[in-house]
Amino acid sequence: MSVSIFMIFTAFFCSRNRECDIVEHIRKEEQFMKKYSLYLLPLYILYLGIYYYVALPPFNWHAPEFWRFLIFGFGPLLIILLLSSLTIRGIQGARDFGSMFHRNVVNAGEDNKKWKTITRVCLVAIAVIILFPCVMYGINVKVFHAKEYANRINIKNVEFSEVPEVDFTKTPIIDRDSSIRLGDKVMGNMTEWVSQFDVSQEYTQISYKDSVYRVTPLTYNGIIKYFKNRGNGIPAYITVDSTNGKTELVKLKDLGLGGMKYVPSAMFNENLMRKIRFQHPTEIFGSPSFEIDEQGHPWYICSTYTYKGVGAKKQVTGAIFLDPITGESTKYEAGNIPSWADRVFPESLLVQELDDNGSLQDGFINSVFGQKGVTVTSEGYNYLEKDGDIWLYSGITSVNSDESNLGFVLVNMRTHEAMKIATAGANETSAMKSAEAEVKNYGYQSTFPLLINLNGNPVYLMSLKDNGLIKMYAMVSAIDYQKVATISSDESFESLAKSMLNVLGSSNENINPDQLKEADITVSAVEKVNLEGTTWYYIESESKDIFKVAFQSRYEDTLVFLKKGDVLHISYVDNEGIKQIKGIE
Repeated sequence: MSVSIFMIFTAFFCSRNRECDIVEHIRKEEQFMKKYSLYLLPLYILYLGIYYYVALPPFNWHAPEFWRFLIFGFGPLLIILLLSSLTIRGIQGARDFGSMFHRNVVNAGEDNKKWKTITRVCLVAIAVIILFPCVMYGINVKVFHAKEYANRINIKNVEFSEVPEVDFTKTPIIDRDSSIRLGDKVMGNMTEWVSQFDVSQEYTQISYKDSVYRVTPLTYNGIIKYFKNRGNGIPAYITVDSTNGKTELVKLKDLGLGGMKYVPSAMFNENLMRKIRFQHPTEIFGSPSFEIDEQGHPWYICSTYTYKGVGAKKQVTGAIFLDPITGESTKYEAGNIPSWADRVFPESLLVQELDDNGSLQDGFINSVFGQKGVTVTSEGYNYLEKDGDIWLYSGITSVNSDESNLGFVLVNMRTHEAMKIATAGANETSAMKSAEAEVKNYGYQSTFPLLINLNGNPVYLMSLKDNGLIKMYAMVSAIDYQKVATISSDESFESLAKSMLNVLGSSNENINPDQLKEADITVSAVEKVNLEGTTWYYIESESKDIFKVAFQSRYEDTLVFLKKGDVLHISYVDNEGIKQIKGIE
């Protein structure tokens, strides 16, 4: 190209010399391009192949990755052709300028037309691969299609009774961080493998064998270990029972299976993403999730997507199931996913759909400025097992953050079925703080809570941890976050449930207001009794009436220092002679 640029500056001066043939310069330039294209073309084809092999874009115009491939793959070629054509046209322009002074300068109009055509084609192609995806994305954004974005997910309103009564054999109380610790611990005991393989941090939440588990595969420990072990593949995966923390390293040979050769940590053609791309070149898919079927056979499930225009309004179309042992894969449409699978609609997309549904019902402008009726999901999510499927759970709160939820939402991660429960109450953050305050002398930190149905009551269930280790469990009323019950980690959840029901005061929180009575009492005696993990205060008044109240953090200053002669204003219900206090002022 330096030769071409030099010719531009010398062409005019050459035109003044009768012995200088400008056409000859053009011919030499074309010969130069043809000569070096013989060497550059193979290098360019090699570059294009390597780029595709690494980037793995789908041949699908809806995908932003496809247009990125065109820009960085074919863009350099178009730029080289454009610069070359502009160079030759520059020489021709200098020649034509010289012809005004020297009649002997030869006109090469046909060559000029050819290079003009090349210039135009290059400019149009560059404009298309850059501007088309930008325009298609721009005309399909939320600003112009708010209703479509809001309706990506169909949410039906249901009663809280749709949430099944809590079954602690199916309640995933062991969170992801604790699962990682348990998995690392069991892997550390496998001395023959610990130097060859690592444990993936994936830990997918699944429904398995009528309970809930987190599963994760082993991975190759670096490129050297990959080449050393690739012949046999990945030999095992880890399961963690999310209800009790029981952890197992499952060896595939014990299931009569070979090793997993097509995994994300493999390289070259055995890399999982590359294997799927070569089998499904036009599909748009995301990161795979590791799952096992009811027989323990491992699978990688890759959700497939489409967009409106280019990169706008992402939607799940189905999933690709790949057997990492054989490398065979099958594409299923969204409505025909095998029932044992759990994670087809990824968490991040579901949260985005829920937020759009709550914020864009009255248009984009309202979601930004007026914000009338705008709701969003709470600051986290968790999982519930229901009817053999895993459901994503999150709270629904006003866009103007406060300490309350307007309701709860559950979404089936396999079928996309969504339910909203309009039960107002405390949000998850308030419940977490309340549980932490209950054991503030220990300084434990709460995990993000899980919503459960406890005897018809919406209750948050959470772990209390110290340096990542579970020390206690807590239940907090989702209606009144000041009602808390806790147990140590070695006690049963049944004990925690009984304690919580005692704190709630009955099997149902919805007490008839006509049953409540108020009174001013003077304390004559007070006794503390611990029943099934809950501390109860029994108070005798000067009139010899007996009252009882469960210890709660909001009454801490009153109850801890309660003594004879203190006067309390209380609300209570009469329960077979022992009056149960519902409020103290």
